[in-house]
Amino acid sequence: MIAAINDINRWSQSLKLKFNAQKSEVIWLGTRQQLAKLSQADMMLQLPDGPLISQSTVRNLGVQLDSELGFDVQARHCVKSCYYHLRRISQIKRYVDQDCLRSLVHAFVTSRLDYCNSLYAHCNVSTRQRLQRVQNRAARAVLNAPPLTPSLQLLRQLYIGYLLKREFRIG
Repeated sequence: MIAAINDINRWSQSLKLKFNAQKSEVIWLGTRQQLAKLSQADMMLQLPDGPLISQSTVRNLGVQLDSELGFDVQARHCVKSCYYHLRRISQIKRYVDQDCLRSLVHAFVTSRLDYCNSLYAHCNVSTRQRLQRVQNRAARAVLNAPPLTPSLQLLRQLYIGYLLKREFRIG
């Protein structure tokens, strides 16, 4: 592993780039049993610029990766971010029209739910249910529906509205 990192360091130097060990992250991927076999020496790689300590989660292109590739950490991060934005949107929704509200929810919430959503395919059921609750709350926010309104009805209403808008734009 150290030889590979040294190769990366030489390659980046040849391109006039600096390999910064303080900004670099290392993660070991595997099953829980495989990761338990790693020693403390394996968890820290000593480089000339300083040590690289293995992390349990890292972020790459906005996606939180954990050592077992479960993506539950990513889903929790996504849910937390979406609820934050939904709270902010709910504070201003009485000052904007329906189209603006729909655009805000799409820009700040559904785009986060859609980004790398195929990663959630192997998440456990409770994680997918949390993501579904965010989508349901976003639908209630867009349609200004009461909290106990059945979400399936709201999602269908939004989908039909989307299809009608799309048909008029194309035709």
